[in-house]
Amino acid sequence: MKFTDNTLIKQEGVFYPTVLRETKSNASNSLQPFWEAFTNALEAISDNPNKLDAGKINIQLYYSGQLIGEGRKFEKLVIKDTGIGFNDEEFTRLLTWRDDRKGHNNRGSGRLQLMHAFSICQFESNYQIGDQYFERKFHISNRANYLAENAIAFLEYTKQTTSKESGTRLIMFGIKNSKVETALNIDINNLKDQIINHYIQYFCVHRDSLPEIVIESYQNDHILEEANILPADIPQMDSTKIIELPYQKYDPLKKDFIKTTQKEKFTIKAFKIPAYQLKRNSIKLTSKDEIIENEEHSIPINVITPDDMIDNSRFLFLVSSPFINNRDHDIRGQLRIYKRDAYMKNASEFDDEEIFLDDIEVASNEAIVSMYNEIREKTEDRKTRIQELKSMFLLNDNFLNKIPFSINDTEERVLEKVYILESKQMAKGDAKIKMQVDKLNHLDPTSLDYSTKLTSIVDALVKEIPHQNRAALTHYVAKRKLVLDIYQKVLERKLSTQNNSKRNHDEKLLHNILFKQGSSNVGTSDLWIISEDFIYFKGTSEARLMDISVNGVKLFKEQLSQEEHCFVNALNLNKTKRRPDVLLFPEEGKCIILEFKAPKVNVAEHLTEINNYASLILNLCSSEFKIDTFFGYLIGEAIDPDEVRSCDSDFKHSYQFDFLIRPAKSVFAKFKPKDGSLYTEVIKYSTLCQRAKSRNDVFIKKLFEGIKMSETES
Repeated sequence: MKFTDNTLIKQEGVFYPTVLRETKSNASNSLQPFWEAFTNALEAISDNPNKLDAGKINIQLYYSGQLIGEGRKFEKLVIKDTGIGFNDEEFTRLLTWRDDRKGHNNRGSGRLQLMHAFSICQFESNYQIGDQYFERKFHISNRANYLAENAIAFLEYTKQTTSKESGTRLIMFGIKNSKVETALNIDINNLKDQIINHYIQYFCVHRDSLPEIVIESYQNDHILEEANILPADIPQMDSTKIIELPYQKYDPLKKDFIKTTQKEKFTIKAFKIPAYQLKRNSIKLTSKDEIIENEEHSIPINVITPDDMIDNSRFLFLVSSPFINNRDHDIRGQLRIYKRDAYMKNASEFDDEEIFLDDIEVASNEAIVSMYNEIREKTEDRKTRIQELKSMFLLNDNFLNKIPFSINDTEERVLEKVYILESKQMAKGDAKIKMQVDKLNHLDPTSLDYSTKLTSIVDALVKEIPHQNRAALTHYVAKRKLVLDIYQKVLERKLSTQNNSKRNHDEKLLHNILFKQGSSNVGTSDLWIISEDFIYFKGTSEARLMDISVNGVKLFKEQLSQEEHCFVNALNLNKTKRRPDVLLFPEEGKCIILEFKAPKVNVAEHLTEINNYASLILNLCSSEFKIDTFFGYLIGEAIDPDEVRSCDSDFKHSYQFDFLIRPAKSVFAKFKPKDGSLYTEVIKYSTLCQRAKSRNDVFIKKLFEGIKMSETES
C-alpha cells in the first residue's frame, strides 16, 4: 500500500461508522484503553528484531490544576516504547480491520477502544529499514468528518530521520469517557500495582528480560511522582521440575500408538503468587519465552480448580521444552502439537513420531502434585471427602467424573454441584420422554408404518423412563442408608451424646430414629427398618391410650360402665394413661403394638407388656373399631433365646435371622364375646438393622448395575 502525506487514509472493505457503533467501549473495565496501549508497547518491543537490550516503556500521566482532590484534571496520557515502530507493514496492519496476523492473540480492535476514550490518539514513530531510520507521524480519531470519508487515520508525514533508535510515542488526549477519566486520575503506585496484577503471567515469563518500565505523573508539566516496575516486584520462580515424555508412533496393524525409545524433556516452572494478583490457577505452554494463548493448545489444570487458593495464593505453571519450540509455526503461538483423538482421524497418513497434548496435560498435572505437598494433601483430602459422600449418598461416578471440584469446596457445595448436574440430566430425560409422548399424538393407526413407528417410540420410552426412576430411587435409597448408619452408631454407642451424658438415652435415641416420640405422622417415620409395610399405616408414637384417635375417632370409648371403670383402675392404676411406644392400625379389626427396650435391659422380663396393651385395646376400644387381631414386636438387644423360652415356651426360633416368634396367643376378653389373637416377635435392634441393610443393599446393587448398564448403552 502506498501512503501519501497529509491525507486521510480511506479504507476499503470495511464501513467504520457501523464498526464503531457495534464495537462498544469496554464498560466493565475503565482502564481498557490503557491496557490496549500498554499491550501494544510490550508487543512492539517483543517484535523488534534489532533490539540490543530488554527495551523500555515510559508511561506519563499529565494533569492540570491542583495537586490532589477535585481540582486536579486529567489532560493526556503518553506511552513511549523502544519497539519496532510503525514501518509500512505495521502501519498497514493498524489500518486493516480485524488483522490478526500479528499473533499475540490479537484481533485488531484495540484501536477502537482508544478512539472511544480519546478524541485524538497521536502516534510519533521511528522505524528502521536496513541501515536507515524513518519517522512517521499520524493520528487516529472517530471524528464525524473522518467517518464521513470512511477513515479513522490521518497521515501527517513519513520522512527519513537522523535518529538511530526505533520506537513509538503515543499521545492520547481529548478525554471523552468520564469513567476512563476517573480511572486515570490515579496514584502512580496504585497504577503500578494494577499493571503488575494485570500482566502477572507475562511478567513471570519475562522476569529476567523485563523491559524497563517507568511510570511518571506530571502536574502542570512539572514532574510530580515516579515509580518503576522492576524484576524485584515480580514473583520469583518458586519451584521447578523436569519431566520426560516418550514419543509415540502409530502402528497401523495394532491400530494404536506405540511408545518409542526417543524422549523429550519438559521443564515446569512454578510460581506461587498472591491470590489478589493471580485471578486463576493455570498451566500454560510457552514457546520461545512466549505464553501460548490459543484455545486449541490450552492445558486444563485438573488437580485443583482455577479458583482454588492455598494460603491465599494461586499458582502459575509454565511448561517449556525444545519440543514445543520446534513445533512452533511461523505465526507465533500456532503449534504443530496434536491431541490424540484429532491425530487418530488421519493417523494412517502420517509416519511421524509424536508427543501428544493429552500426554503433556496428564504429566503436567501429575508433576504439580509432586511439586507441592500442600496441593497433594489438599487433593487427597478432597478425594477422600468425595469418596465418603459418594458412599453415603450413592453418588454416580459418571457425574463425579464430569464435575470440576475445588479443593476448597465444602461438602454442601460438592453435593450441590452433583445435584445440579443430576437435575439437568433429569430435565433432559423428561424432555425426551415428553417428545416421545408427543409423537404418539401424531401416529396414524391406518398408516403402513404405524407398527414400526409405535415400536420405536415405545422402545425410546422404555429406555429413558428407567433412567429417571433410577435418579429418584437413588436419593430414596441413600436416605435409608444414612438412617441405618446412624442406627448402627447408636447401637455401637458411637454418638457423642451417648458418651457425654451421665444418663443412658439409648432407648430414646432408637425410638426416635424409628418413629419420633409424640408424632402421628407414620409416613415420615423410619419404621420400614422393622417392616416395609408399617410406613403405610395410621398410627401414633408415645401417646396415652386415652388420647389416641384414628381418623378422627377416639380409640377408647368415652363412657365406661362401672365394671369397665373398675377394670381400668384395678390396683389404683389408670391403665388408659399408659403409653405404648408405637401403635399402628393397618386395617379394620387389626392393631400392631411395638415396644422398645434399652439395649442392656433383659427383654425376657417384659414379655407380658404387649399382652396387657392388647387386652386393654380389645376390651375398651370404641365399637367403630372392633379390634381383635394383634401383632406385637418386643424389641431390645439383651435377648437370650433360652431365657425367653424359659419364661414363655410358646416362643420359637425364626427360620432366618436371630429372633423368636410366638405365632398365636389368646388375648383376654373380659367385655367381649371371645378372646382376641396376638402374634408376637421378640427381636434384637441389631437383627432389625441387619435385615434392613440386606433389603437396602439389594436396591443399591440393582441401582449400580443399572448405572453401569446405562453407561455401556450410551
